[in-house]
Amino acid sequence: MSRRETIKEKSSWLKNFFAHRQHPIMILSYTTKYMWLLAIPLAKYLIAAKFNFQSWFQAHWVDILTITFIFSYAFLRWIFVYYELEEDCIIAHTGYFGITRTKVYFAEISSLSLSQGYISRLIHSCAVYIDTDAKSLQNADIMLTLTKKRAFELYHFATAKCKNKPKYVYNSKKSLLVIFSLIFSSTLSGMIIVLSVLYEAYRIVGREAEEQILRRVNTEIAKVPVLAEVPEYILIAGGVLAGGWLISFLSNLMRHWNFSCTRCADLFIIRSGIGTRRRHVLYRDRVNYIDLRQSLLMKICKITSVSAHCTGYGKRRLEISALIPITTNGQVDRSLKMLMPKIPPVKSDISTGKADLGRFITIPLICTFIPIVSGRGALYFFPNWKREITILVILTTIPLLWLVIVKAAAFTTSIGFENGYCTLSYCKWYSFHKSIAALDRVSMVTVMQNPFQKISHTCAVRVYTNSESTDYHTVKGLNYDKVIKLLNRNGYAV
Repeated sequence: MSRRETIKEKSSWLKNFFAHRQHPIMILSYTTKYMWLLAIPLAKYLIAAKFNFQSWFQAHWVDILTITFIFSYAFLRWIFVYYELEEDCIIAHTGYFGITRTKVYFAEISSLSLSQGYISRLIHSCAVYIDTDAKSLQNADIMLTLTKKRAFELYHFATAKCKNKPKYVYNSKKSLLVIFSLIFSSTLSGMIIVLSVLYEAYRIVGREAEEQILRRVNTEIAKVPVLAEVPEYILIAGGVLAGGWLISFLSNLMRHWNFSCTRCADLFIIRSGIGTRRRHVLYRDRVNYIDLRQSLLMKICKITSVSAHCTGYGKRRLEISALIPITTNGQVDRSLKMLMPKIPPVKSDISTGKADLGRFITIPLICTFIPIVSGRGALYFFPNWKREITILVILTTIPLLWLVIVKAAAFTTSIGFENGYCTLSYCKWYSFHKSIAALDRVSMVTVMQNPFQKISHTCAVRVYTNSESTDYHTVKGLNYDKVIKLLNRNGYAV
C-alpha cells in the first residue's frame, strides 16, 4: 500500500470516527457546573499576573490540575458516546463511557424529534430524540446532540418513504395561533420564571437596592388612588401572576408559530417554532388517541384545539402535543378527514341529557360554600382582617363558581363505538374533551359505581389507552345497564 493510500485510509477512518460522535459542544455539557467556580477566578488571576504562566501555575496548580481532569473526563465521555446506523435499526452507545447500548428498530419507532434553539443554530448543533412505546417516562429511548448535518441525515432517512408520495398539509392561521396562546398560556410556568429572575436579581443587587426599588414602587402606587387602597402583598401577587402569564403567552406563541402538519404515507411530519425550531416525525399507527379540547369560551365561540397523543410527542419541556393548534369546528372536521381519514364520524351510543344536570353540578355547587363558610369563621377569630379575608374569599369563590357554570354545560357526556374506534366525550375540570382512539390502542375498560350511583343506577366508565404513564378517560353519569350491554357487544367483558 502506497503512502498516499495509507494517508487516505487514515483520513477516511478519522472522518467516519467523528461522523458518528455527538457535537463537540457536548464536551462542555459533560463537565460539572462547579468547574466554572474554579475557571473564572483562575482566568482573573492569569490576567492580574499579566499572563505570567509560570507564577500563575505555581500559585494555582491544584485548581489547574482539577480543571484539566474535569475536561479530560468530559472528553473521554464524548469519545465513547456514539451511534451506529444499520439497515433496520439505530444503535446508540451512551451513559458513562458508552457502556449503555440501546438498539431501536426503525419499525418500532413512535416518534423522532429534532430541536434547535438560538444557540444551537449558531453552533450548528441539533438535539435528536427517538422514542418508542417502551415506557420510558423521563427520557427518550435515544437522545443525542449531533451536528445539524448528521441530525438532518437521520431526519431525511426517517422521512424517505415520503419521497414521490402525495402529501396533505395543514397550515395553522397565525391569527388563531394568537388565540391559542392566550387560552393555553400557563401562569404557573411563567411565574416560576419570573420568581427565578427576581431571586437572581436580589442576589445581584442586594438588600439595600431591593429596598430602594420597593420604596420607588410604593411611591408610584400611592399616586394612583385605586391602587393605593389595595394591600401591597395583593399587588405583588397580581404583578407576579400577570408577568408569569405574559411570559407563558409569548413562549406559547413563539413555540407554535409557522405550525404545519403534513400527512404522507404512514407519517405525520410536524414543524413549528420561531425561537426554538422543532420538527417531529410521528408514525400514525402509533398515535394512541387524538383529543379535541375546548374551554367554555372556545365552546361558545365554536373553536377547537386538537392534540395527538403519541409516545415522545409533547413529552419534553415547553412542548404541547398539537396536531391542529386551534381552528373553527368546521375546519377541524375538514382537517381531520384530511389528516386521519380512517377516523369515522362522531357517533354517540350512550349519552346524558338535561335530566342528568343535577348530578354534574351538585358537588361543585356545594364546594362554592366552603370558602364562604371558612371566611365567616376566620372573621370571628380575626375581626381586624375583614378586608383581607373578604378579598381572599372572593378570589377562591370565583373559580368554584366558574366550575359550576362549566359543569352545567358538560351534561352531554357520551360514549360510542364505530368501525374499530371509540369516541369519548367528557369534561375534566374546566376543559371539555372529545377523545377518539382506535380499539387496538385501548388497553382496558372499567365500570365504576359509588353508593349514590348505585341508587340512581348510573356509573362512570374509565377507558385506559396505551401510554408511557397511566392514561385514562373517565365518562361519568351514564346509564349502567346500557353501558354493560354496549361494552359486552364490543368485546369488553365487565
